[in-house]
Amino acid sequence: MRRDAPAPFNSNKADIILRSSDDVYFQVYSCLLGFASPFFDSMFDLPQPQARNVHEEMHYGLPVIPVTESSRVLNMLLRFCYPPTVGDPHLKNAGDIEVVLEAAIKYGMEEVEERVRRTLVESSILEKEPLHVYGIAHRFRYAEETRVAATWLLRRPSPPTISATHARQSDLRHLATYRTKCAHAVLALGNNLAWLQQRASYGFFKWWTNCCMCTQRADTRFLMHGTYAREWWAEYMEETLAVLQETPCAAAVHQNVQKALERAGGCAFCRRKSQPYMSDFVERFAEAVNEAVAGVSASVSATAGF
Repeated sequence: MRRDAPAPFNSNKADIILRSSDDVYFQVYSCLLGFASPFFDSMFDLPQPQARNVHEEMHYGLPVIPVTESSRVLNMLLRFCYPPTVGDPHLKNAGDIEVVLEAAIKYGMEEVEERVRRTLVESSILEKEPLHVYGIAHRFRYAEETRVAATWLLRRPSPPTISATHARQSDLRHLATYRTKCAHAVLALGNNLAWLQQRASYGFFKWWTNCCMCTQRADTRFLMHGTYAREWWAEYMEETLAVLQETPCAAAVHQNVQKALERAGGCAFCRRKSQPYMSDFVERFAEAVNEAVAGVSASVSATAGF
């Protein structure tokens, strides 16, 4: 059933009408539409015949241009073309973002595309639909957004499962490869503490090398400054490396800190000193994990796209 679009797309001062795929008529200003879209701008520049075609649809005395987008998509898209006073559309989810991006790209609306693209990596969207965001970013070859979404997905302990609407099999293969490379990169931090020697403060060095009643772990992975790690610290590292294997992200290094401090409580020296120096270590460890992950490419392949 034919019906008119709601405000602001029902103005009697408009000079063109767009008809959506579900027969909703949007009365719009050709100057605004042409400014936002080279596609429509070139259409409006075409010379108009003096005699009107009898088959040309008219509504309220205005020519009607049929488009393939639904009224919901068209409403969101056109709001990006209008002044801010009409109110930007609220893109509720990744699905909204995807369909508006499709339309913006189709009509050459570069400024609209950039604005919509930025919403892809808003935390409210990523928290709920990181896999869908990754699929969209990968599809449109958005390198930075692909990296952000892929990194966000590292927080989840298991690889995502296929969803016909949110990700393609190729997306999941790229994600699996990226996750494996990130896990290898962060696990290497536990096998060689050279990064820690470069970052640690002098106070940490003194604490590390100071003798106490704690048992030391004769594990060359945790040998630093000629001193083996205390047993409770080595246990923390082993547990954390196991977590990093599943979730190779900075958040993982915080999970077992409290357990490590409780173990350290059996030693009077460590009970006094472990809290500040573990906090210092965890901060530096998280930084090193972030740097290791940042060094792994999540680049968009040549096969990405529609």
